[in-house]
Amino acid sequence: MEPIAVAAALLREQLPDVTLRPGSTVLARVASVHEQRAVLVLAGVPLTAEVPADVENGTTLRLKVREVTPERVTLQIDPQVVPQAAAPPQAQEPRVVVEEPPQRGRGEDGEPADIVSFSFTSPTLGRIDLRLELNGVRLLTDVTTPAGPATDLAQQSGERLRANLEGKGLEATVRVRPRRQSFDGYAW
Repeated sequence: MEPIAVAAALLREQLPDVTLRPGSTVLARVASVHEQRAVLVLAGVPLTAEVPADVENGTTLRLKVREVTPERVTLQIDPQVVPQAAAPPQAQEPRVVVEEPPQRGRGEDGEPADIVSFSFTSPTLGRIDLRLELNGVRLLTDVTTPAGPATDLAQQSGERLRANLEGKGLEATVRVRPRRQSFDGYAW
């Protein structure tokens, strides 16, 4: 069986509380596969990994840690059958939809700005809404996610996004918020 490789730095950053040692076993769900790369959900966190060609979307894998180096963690698919409660619904492909096409309008501060809104829908994270507002070199990025792991992941990545944008010469602000969900309640 071919090994599965994950960048060690990515694991340490995304799963600081999970210690992987050679011989330990973990479960991971395959969220999506594209050629030799896949998104594996390990402890609720999506990770990119190199995988064998026979790995399919929606599969739950029992993985045994084969080797840990500073650069890479190598996992081996354990041939023991992993019980699955029920066949997962057919995984939908991630998609991007432009919600508000690029236009010149008024930004939050009332000044003229270039504004675009789009959404990214992922079977793993749900719908993530992005609104970009560019006013000269100032870029305001609003990210709205489903409450829970998607918000946590976006908040962890928000500072990195801000730093990358500032590295491109922009004065960047990144705001991450959980999506508000409506609630109908009746009292008797």
